[in-house]
Amino acid sequence: MTNETIFLMFRNLTIFLATIMVVKYFVFLVLAAFFSVTQSIRRNRVIRQEIKKYGEVRDYHPVISVVIPAWNEEVGILRTIQSVIANKYPYKEIIIINDGSTDGSRELVDKFIAKYKKTHKRAHVVQHYIENGGKGRALNYGIKKSKGSIILTMDADSALAPDALTNLVEHFRDPRVAAVVGQVRVGNIRGRLIGRMQQLEYLFGFYFKRAHCVMGAEYIYGGACAAFRRAKTFDYFGMFDEANKTEDIEMSMRSKFHGLRSIYAEDVVCYTEGAASYMGLINQRLRWKKGRFDTFLHYRRMFFSLDRGHNKFLGWFILPFALFAEIQLLLEPIGATLLLTYSIVSGEYVSLALSMLFVGISYFMVAIFGTRLTLRERFELLAMWPITWPLFYIVVWIEFHALLRSTHMVLRGDSLEWQQWKREGI
Repeated sequence: MTNETIFLMFRNLTIFLATIMVVKYFVFLVLAAFFSVTQSIRRNRVIRQEIKKYGEVRDYHPVISVVIPAWNEEVGILRTIQSVIANKYPYKEIIIINDGSTDGSRELVDKFIAKYKKTHKRAHVVQHYIENGGKGRALNYGIKKSKGSIILTMDADSALAPDALTNLVEHFRDPRVAAVVGQVRVGNIRGRLIGRMQQLEYLFGFYFKRAHCVMGAEYIYGGACAAFRRAKTFDYFGMFDEANKTEDIEMSMRSKFHGLRSIYAEDVVCYTEGAASYMGLINQRLRWKKGRFDTFLHYRRMFFSLDRGHNKFLGWFILPFALFAEIQLLLEPIGATLLLTYSIVSGEYVSLALSMLFVGISYFMVAIFGTRLTLRERFELLAMWPITWPLFYIVVWIEFHALLRSTHMVLRGDSLEWQQWKREGI
């Protein structure tokens, strides 16, 4: 077998695997376009039910407990707290759990709270300092101390948009909803390539959550902005798994395992601090991949499940494709490099052009159908496509690196600790 034959076989395999993933994303793009319609139908149904039952649309103002676990977050934690306070929704409490921090965050927050309460006597803002025990334990401590019927968990390097809590409540007006995941955007771009890369990745990733939501299969609630109805989740099947270092992913899958309804709320916007270095980004993805592997293994019964309580689109399409994507990732960096080399050497650019075209279609769909985007942002997104689409190949190499490390950790039985990098703030 000649080298040319081997090269062509590998090229064709790469194209075959890429075609499968294109089909997946094409389905997602089509479904995502119907997101706004399905959400309007759901809201109208809830309103009709309330009018039928109460004779009017009732006032709905549940207490929201915002739980913020923190470990060595002195750079951005005040910005996080201030963003929650700035939300005009009045029925809220803020609970900060300092998980044994060794920096100055404890004193910083205590001083802020003391000063704030001088002018806001009835403010419900409190900090608890506990011995370091991990994020899951810190979250559970905060939930036990909370009083709200809705629990919003936030990372200490995030910031809510001013109308996030008001919009969040309206989604919980539907009594069937057990969990709501907000739209997370990167808030520390600062004109850098790594910041722009993460901004686009988050924008596209959360746009695809629309498709999950349309099919009732939203299954990942990120720690940056996820809300839960206490009665249907924590009171029903317990709190976060303290032994799992990716407690947010485990909680997401557990709620779907129990057949609970979760939705993606595009109007609940939260800004988060993205990694400022490539090693920081790789370590973040390592945590995500290791957590997803562990969770998939634990809830393996959901794959191709015939259980009536399990979402079929999730079990028969999304989860298998998610696992297939990790297998494909083992070949994709080398395959993409060979495909580019082949195009340059042979002068045949059809495959490369099709790849660019599909990414361009994705840019177009997000720019046209995405909500919470200004007109200027829509035009900027379309204008960025010709020069930014190669950034997704950089993401592939980062994901590839994280996949190899996470696979090695799974085989060795290694665990993860709190995610930490040099903070810059939002």
